[in-house]
Amino acid sequence: MAEYVYEEKEDFEGKKVKVLGPTYDPGKPEGAADWKEKLQTNADRMGYLRAALRYWYSSDWFGSEKRKQDA
Repeated sequence: MAEYVYEEKEDFEGKKVKVLGPTYDPGKPEGAADWKEKLQTNADRMGYLRAALRYWYSSDWFGSEKRKQDA
């Protein structure tokens, strides 16, 4: 990505503002990516799954993730 492309649009008040244009690479993906292929060892896969499950199901949350009251 050499340089960003900006577009001029109107905001809710009618003022002209610069907005960042598309930043994706042109073309189409060659196929679906499998997360299991990115992780080489079984230990890496288990660590990934533990972190993901902790995020959704654990009661020990940290920082901005912590809720003041349980849902």
